[in-house]
Amino acid sequence: MKTKEQIEEWLLEKLSGPEIDLREITQQLSELAHNERVEEAVSLGGLAEEALIEQGRADEALKILRLRAEWAVDQGFRDECISVVRTIFGKDAASRAYIKSAGFEQRVPVTQCLDRLVLLRALKPGTLCADKTWGFGVVRSVDPFYQRVAIDFERKPDHELSMSYAAETLELLDDAHLLAVQHREPERLAALLKDDPAEVVRMALRSYGPMSAVVLQEKLCPSIVPAEEWKTFWAAARKALKKDPGAEVPTKRTEPILVRDAAGAYDDAWYRQLRHDRDIESILAKISAWQTLRSEHEDDPSQLAAIENRLAFAIKGADLMGRTIMPRAMMLAHAVGPETAARLGVSDYVRSVLDSDTLLDLLDALSAKDMKGFIAFLMEQDRERTLDTLLRLLPRLDVTSLTEVLQLLLREGAEEACRQAVKALVVSRRARVELVNWLSRNMDKLTEWDLCSPGEFAELMLLEMEKEYSGARLKAQNQLRDRFTQKTWTKQLFDALGAEGRERYFLRLKDSAAWPPMEKRSVLGLIIKLYPDLERLMAGRASGEEAPAKPRGTFTSQRAFRERQLMYERIKKVDIPNNSKEIAVARAHGDLRENFEYKAAKDTQALLMRRQAELEQMLAKVVPSDFEDMPSDKAGIGTGVRIAYDDGRTEQFFILGVWDRDETLGIISCDSKLAQALEGAAPGDRVTVPSEHGEESCRVEEVTRLSEPVRAWVRDVPETLADRSQVGS
Repeated sequence: MKTKEQIEEWLLEKLSGPEIDLREITQQLSELAHNERVEEAVSLGGLAEEALIEQGRADEALKILRLRAEWAVDQGFRDECISVVRTIFGKDAASRAYIKSAGFEQRVPVTQCLDRLVLLRALKPGTLCADKTWGFGVVRSVDPFYQRVAIDFERKPDHELSMSYAAETLELLDDAHLLAVQHREPERLAALLKDDPAEVVRMALRSYGPMSAVVLQEKLCPSIVPAEEWKTFWAAARKALKKDPGAEVPTKRTEPILVRDAAGAYDDAWYRQLRHDRDIESILAKISAWQTLRSEHEDDPSQLAAIENRLAFAIKGADLMGRTIMPRAMMLAHAVGPETAARLGVSDYVRSVLDSDTLLDLLDALSAKDMKGFIAFLMEQDRERTLDTLLRLLPRLDVTSLTEVLQLLLREGAEEACRQAVKALVVSRRARVELVNWLSRNMDKLTEWDLCSPGEFAELMLLEMEKEYSGARLKAQNQLRDRFTQKTWTKQLFDALGAEGRERYFLRLKDSAAWPPMEKRSVLGLIIKLYPDLERLMAGRASGEEAPAKPRGTFTSQRAFRERQLMYERIKKVDIPNNSKEIAVARAHGDLRENFEYKAAKDTQALLMRRQAELEQMLAKVVPSDFEDMPSDKAGIGTGVRIAYDDGRTEQFFILGVWDRDETLGIISCDSKLAQALEGAAPGDRVTVPSEHGEESCRVEEVTRLSEPVRAWVRDVPETLADRSQVGS
């Protein structure tokens, strides 16, 4: 590396020539700064500034000043910066107005002040711009005396802004920007929309940077593409982009679309827009796409500084935006480079994650794709501690995380540690449904790892299937149940049990409540096809045996069960996706701390998620029934009961399941106080039932089967929620 004197001599030579290569100068200064020679970089940058000012090259001097501001740690640099700005632009009233509006006299970081000053200097009549609130606009006039800017916005013509507000919120548009083309060349844009929709998408990516299909639709509809034409437009654009080897259109609509020629979008305007972006999700999406296309362009120090600045902003606000923001931001900081990673505290973050249970929450929150990347990131930072932490958390991981973590541990040569951890859980019967589910897909490990006998594992599976779970565990439980519908897997299990073990397990399955009756019959039928000799175990009761006891458990009518299913499907497939769109729109409005629409949408999201979980749990616990062939010798589920009061009044009730009720037909829930009071009563018995005035004594006159109108009510299963005017909660 050259000495300071050598670089100074080189710099003076470059600055005295007829053509000044500013990029070459900034790269040399940045190299100094990145090699921990920051003071030299700041000092020599000042030398370059003075030479440029003397030559009247104000804008280039301002770029050098912007770099120096990024590196300077001296609190007094703000005063020096203001002095330089005044030297460059003068000290008249107009210059003072620009300096004040840029925030130099307030507690605004000096780097932001310089960015705002550049923007304000570019505001002239006819300048094209955009604002998040008012949309596209054309500058009408700039009045430094009153410090006002008049702009004809698309949504509000002749709107006046203070210069300080304009500096903070406006985005300048160059001639190639999509909105500029729409304004100046509407016929050309109309032709592209019709004949080459893929090029319109490329223009949008060049204008706004890489973005997802969801954000793209928000940008284009309805100002450029009418909402009713979006599907046709996007289908044609997507088809053309898929034929472009330089384009990548992800399957998920929430992941950014990447077009290689969009690397040209990373110009000064793109970085300027990034510096002003305050939407954390948008920032991370843009930097992620930038990182993907990074090999297509050279790193510029000032541009890297913009990337680092926005990552620091995202990290600072991560706690307000959910658990996935911080890991994504830290992974990007690491990818940018070691200097950025060090300045943004990546190592400290990794240490804090691995020293606590934070990793458990993160693995649960991250998508499968992000989770893989995050574990790889942790391994790169601290392999041994990451492996130890994953082993410690093994018993508590959800089904997706467990699968990924076990695969990773086996790949990384930690099989023996894995075996010991899993065996300890299986032997002590502490293996949860997630681990049991994984073992059911890797049954060779039972023998290979010496975990337990096939019979013990079969019993372990059944015990987990008989438990009441919800959420992610319910998903794992359902996957476990599905194993028994797979012919090859079921044969492998039952062959391993041996003849006596098969009989014992078949009887265990026959009496188990792990499946609804219809599903259990299918499972038992499959097993009998594989082992016909087990059919004798399905024989009915012999003569003289007592009638089976009334069914116990949580039942409801097929009608009510289907209604709850439809409610669950509507919340999952309609309400929650619509709410996610509302959150995305609200988030785009700006500062989340003062954003009422965002808070309201997030509150609604919490309610919907809670209601979804409640319905999921309900549907897992309750079994649908048609109540046919129910015993009718005593009052209970599936019976009609007529009671007579001492004053001569009579009433007829039909006791159905937990969610069933209809006053017109006299249908009551088995969970109601009245049904519980009547439970087990036979004709002639006296019972005390609840009434409007407390409790009343009555006599059970008759216990019958369900009437035809009630059976018709049970069979009236809706196809959609529209088939019901009202559904109980």
